[in-house]
Amino acid sequence: SAALRGTIHWRNDDTTGPAGPVNPIPSDLWTPNAAYLPASGNYVHLESDPGDWIGQGVSHTYTAPDDPIALTASGGKLSVSVAGWGGDFVAMLGTVPLTIGYYGGLQRYPFNNPAKGGLDWSGYGRGCNTLTGWFAVDRILYDGTTVTAFDMRFEQHCEGGAPALRGAIHWSA
Repeated sequence: SAALRGTIHWRNDDTTGPAGPVNPIPSDLWTPNAAYLPASGNYVHLESDPGDWIGQGVSHTYTAPDDPIALTASGGKLSVSVAGWGGDFVAMLGTVPLTIGYYGGLQRYPFNNPAKGGLDWSGYGRGCNTLTGWFAVDRILYDGTTVTAFDMRFEQHCEGGAPALRGAIHWSA
């Protein structure tokens, strides 16, 4: 007796698309304490609240060359991996390539609303079933379609919980 019901309204002349990222980036977003970041070189800095399933309440900064950082970008998606961790950061539909700005109201990629974008940071066998969060691209430079430098911050909450995993990534080819 259970049913799924819905309606669809579509017009081929409707060119409305999702809004792009918010720029300027809101000033009240989390920013890591500069004292915990290296003065130079590539890094991934993670801060986990007590009770956060992914980071287990631990903070750590991974630096190259000891911890090689891999970055790939295609279209509106950027992926980062380091020392057993991995993250995907996806722009909203129509934002190609990834640009500077704040991407908020996000859900876990690849189960996200494409009109908003998505993210997912996981590692060591720990990931969120569902998540909410945001990311902010502070700087991104391209040579053609290849990313050559990237600075971003993110925050995610697993399973609707209050504890957060936050991260900052600084990378330059």
